[in-house]
Amino acid sequence: MLLTLGFIAGLLFATFVLVVMIYFKRPIETKTQIIEKHIGVKGPGAGKGYLFEAQTDAEVARQAIIDRNTAAGRDTKLSELQ
Repeated sequence: MLLTLGFIAGLLFATFVLVVMIYFKRPIETKTQIIEKHIGVKGPGAGKGYLFEAQTDAEVARQAIIDRNTAAGRDTKLSELQ
């Protein structure tokens, strides 16, 4: 009996959430479009739709070690990258 009541309560809650999301669909889309324009992933001048983080010097150095070891035909140990 308690399991049945819990199941019914879960269905009612899921239906409530669905109805609220449908009701507020337009304001949610408007807010996300404003945010997308603000961070520059939508509209004129938008990149490819992702944020780009520049590589740090440590990442460049690690990649150079990996490239050097790959050219020599050996695996790169984690101790070399730290």
